[in-house]
Amino acid sequence: MDVKYRLVKTRSAYLLRPGTNPLFSPAGSLLLRLKQYLFLHSHVFLVAICGGFAYNLAMKLKRVRTILGDVFRNICKMLALAWEIDKKITAQYYLTAAIGALIPLAASYVVKLLIDNLQRAQLGVMPVVPLIVICVLAARYLVTLTENIIYWGYNQTYLDYLFRYKLQNQFTLKFHTKISSLDIAYLEDPKTQDLMTKTRDTMQWRLPDFLRVFSYLFRDIIGYTAAFFVLLPFGWWIPILITAVTLPRLYLRAKHGAIQWSIWGSGAPQSRKLWYFDWLLQEHTAVKETRISQSSATLMAKFKEIQDYLFNLNKKPLDIYLRISTIPPLVEVLVIILVATRFLPAVIAGTLTIGSFTLLINMLDQLSGRAANASAKFGELYENNFYVNNFFDFLSLPSLVNISKRPVIFKKFKPPKIEFRNVSFQYPDGPKVLHNISFVIEPGESVAFVGQNGAGKTTIIKLLCRFYDVSEGEILINNINIKKLSPPNWYKFLGTLFQEFVRYHFSVRDNITLGAPDKKDDEAMVRAAVKSGASEFIERLPKKYEQMLGRQFEDGKELSGGEWQKLAIARAFYEEPPVLILDEPTSAIDAEAEYEIFNNLKRQYKNKTLILVSHRFSTVRNANKIFVVDNGEIIERGSHQELLKLNGKYAQMFTLQAEGYK
Repeated sequence: MDVKYRLVKTRSAYLLRPGTNPLFSPAGSLLLRLKQYLFLHSHVFLVAICGGFAYNLAMKLKRVRTILGDVFRNICKMLALAWEIDKKITAQYYLTAAIGALIPLAASYVVKLLIDNLQRAQLGVMPVVPLIVICVLAARYLVTLTENIIYWGYNQTYLDYLFRYKLQNQFTLKFHTKISSLDIAYLEDPKTQDLMTKTRDTMQWRLPDFLRVFSYLFRDIIGYTAAFFVLLPFGWWIPILITAVTLPRLYLRAKHGAIQWSIWGSGAPQSRKLWYFDWLLQEHTAVKETRISQSSATLMAKFKEIQDYLFNLNKKPLDIYLRISTIPPLVEVLVIILVATRFLPAVIAGTLTIGSFTLLINMLDQLSGRAANASAKFGELYENNFYVNNFFDFLSLPSLVNISKRPVIFKKFKPPKIEFRNVSFQYPDGPKVLHNISFVIEPGESVAFVGQNGAGKTTIIKLLCRFYDVSEGEILINNINIKKLSPPNWYKFLGTLFQEFVRYHFSVRDNITLGAPDKKDDEAMVRAAVKSGASEFIERLPKKYEQMLGRQFEDGKELSGGEWQKLAIARAFYEEPPVLILDEPTSAIDAEAEYEIFNNLKRQYKNKTLILVSHRFSTVRNANKIFVVDNGEIIERGSHQELLKLNGKYAQMFTLQAEGYK
């Protein structure tokens, strides 16, 4: 028999009881029980919904506070930096912006006076125009003239250019100063490379724009505040209402900036590729090679593919913003119309003058416009704030190589004793490349490191230059741990010529003397050129040592690879350091010139330390000691003759190379 149910009210709830209602059946009772459960626990769902809403609101408010705090901190940092660069221009730039904000209010008030006086004159049926009307009219155009001169002329044209120019110079200087002192580990790290790319690509326009947009925001805040107080006598609620309806613009603009930033961040690796392709497609060596291989079209296609990818990536936030950006202005206009029409009866009744009503309309426009502009400018400021963060994040990269608080400074400028004691090394996020390396280089010794590519030879040189700190063991200089030395002082003892040396597109003189910028010695410069074999082609140049080199600047002369290398060797000779490190120093030089250069090296570095890294055994065979490096370990050591007698790895490599010359 079917059980019938009825709803019975108890003291605390409604419950199902057997009853006489024919609509209830065993199948329907399940639904009714579900309804009962929902009814009994409705307060729980209500609390959950309210709690969720409150939580979301709290999170959004927290995010707003975080955003405002971040932007405010960067405003303070950037203003402090601008003040440091030029106090006078910074003060004038923002002062004239404030004056520019007040001028429209003054103009509106003058128009109010003009209309009221004209109305009085009209009611008085005066045949002569009152002097007060003429004065007020003149004042109106005087205000306009002041705005044109102070704001549009001085602020927007003169100061804006000077301010931007000085900022760009200082930002670029700080960026390159930081790079010059950056640890080599950062320069070889992809994440830091991305940060550098973002900073370099945007600091010239995003950072100055941050301060320029802040000047607009500052101007809008001044104008808004003035209009706010002018509107208060018309009704305290009016400026508050107008402000409230402009807030959605701030949210939309900030959201747009965040989206665009996230896309820019994700596109940074592709942006780096774009810059590389841009350089590659105009580099003369690459142009010659791609001309013959006919690979230009392929490279151009890859270049275009990255361009299209970045274009579509940056177009997305604009499409999103466009769809919703028209709604807030419509709401603002409707609210202003409603507020203005509320005062029309008072104007018609004569209790509110036409001049005052005109002032009201102008101030409503001023308040709405300033609030809307301030919202938009804050959105721009928020967007630029991400790029400002990048700049300061880059400048604040900490040193990975710790400098001793009381570093040891060598006063005697002579070759030191160098010792690697049980040194192992692992690159950040990479495998171990050196394993328990130990060796000693006595003062004035000539040593060489040989081995296959990737054996660890260059890593040893990097550690000696303290580009990195060892993972295990220690490097001793005159029995003092290299970590205790002053790096600038230690670098004075080192002269380096790496395989990838710099080709300075400067004069010949600069190319040689940059080896020791503080040293001013023309005779030493000429001697260095002679010893390196560079003097022969220098004397053939039209302007000799004053000749501009490379194709970067006007009247520059391009050199061959060997000639550039001879200049780099001359730079090392000119420096005359106690320890000279040469990494594949003669790879682009013919055998005869190489022989002459190394004869000069033997004479000049007779009492100094010479460290060679080379694949050419003709280069290293005259070294006092030769270290054979293989898979991060020193597997053989000794003189050339000793290693040949050992008949090991060195002898094998020497024999293979000698066979190639037969």
